[in-house]
Amino acid sequence: MENFLSGIRQSPSATAADTTVRTLNDPRLFEETPLDDALDTALQTYVSTETRPRREVPLANDYARRVQSHDVLSQYVTSGQWRALALASAASILGTSEAEEHALLGLWTYRVLALTRQRQGELAERELDRLEAASRYAGVAQGAVRMGRSATVAWPFELRVLRAQVPAATHNLAESMARLCALQRGCQRAVIKRGASAEKVMLNKQRLFRLSLMISGCALRLGDAALAARLLDGLADEAADARVLSAAARMYLQLGSIPAAERLFDAAEQRVRGDDGLVLMNRALCAVATGKWDAARELFAQAAAGRPERIAAGNNMAVCELYLGSPQAMLNGLQQLMVASPTAAGTAEELVFNYCTGLDLHYDGSKLREAKVKKMIEVGMWAGDGFDMGAFKIQ
Repeated sequence: MENFLSGIRQSPSATAADTTVRTLNDPRLFEETPLDDALDTALQTYVSTETRPRREVPLANDYARRVQSHDVLSQYVTSGQWRALALASAASILGTSEAEEHALLGLWTYRVLALTRQRQGELAERELDRLEAASRYAGVAQGAVRMGRSATVAWPFELRVLRAQVPAATHNLAESMARLCALQRGCQRAVIKRGASAEKVMLNKQRLFRLSLMISGCALRLGDAALAARLLDGLADEAADARVLSAAARMYLQLGSIPAAERLFDAAEQRVRGDDGLVLMNRALCAVATGKWDAARELFAQAAAGRPERIAAGNNMAVCELYLGSPQAMLNGLQQLMVASPTAAGTAEELVFNYCTGLDLHYDGSKLREAKVKKMIEVGMWAGDGFDMGAFKIQ
């Protein structure tokens, strides 16, 4: 009898509890959200309690299983409250029904964005791996899975782009490029798909332009100038938008290909007014590339005059002052820009880095440290989470 029973008993693997994560809101998809912040830590290290700016530190209990609206989550994005967004999006996922798969994937986009902006790339990669495994059981992905495709094809496009960008945050540029190329192929298929609406075709063409720029950027960082140039050539042949043409031209400048950049800048200029801020910025960047610092400074000054490009133009104009031999003028220009716009210019990492570079050239010893700590206090009053402390250049 014992031998007979042993032949019909289930195997241990069959009787053990199934631990597979099958829903998009399973708590096991998450790891603990890091709540430390490099700028907070630096302020505690270098600034006394009396003069230290007050910065909000969110707590997980503040968001426990409360579903936040997209308006609230978007506000966290706008203000750079990445820790709050990470906690609020996770709580919203846990509080949303497993049947609402599209809503859950939209919330996951906020979660991954928050982790990447907190510079938690490895954590984001692990959670994405778990989410991909769980997505194989999701209703929205069943068609793709049956066809042998990745379950991620059912994810929102922005979430898939984030998944492609995460490896680059951990210095795995080759993997990022591979994922971006896979997205690019998907968009190419969608463009030529029979029966696709004109609206869908245009949307996927716009996505292709964006992906091509991202892939070109990865190629540049990997040192593959030839691949970057080929991608830009293909992009420039099809692009009709002045900003896309300008972005491609600026990459050509990084490659040192000034004639190719000028050709695209001219094409962009034909699509907008000659006094447009974009045109002025393009002309100024061409002047920089050819070492015409005086001309570049004047063009940046024109572009900075009450235009949307004013912060980037003001920053570049200050750098021109440095190359023209006046680090003090550079410091004055950047400080005026940051005081006038503390939440945008005052917290822009590139501007803070350039300002601290000017300080390095103007001060030394205790005065230099004092000036940088003062700037750190100013930034700490307005900056969100995840600020790059390398901008202060404090050893």
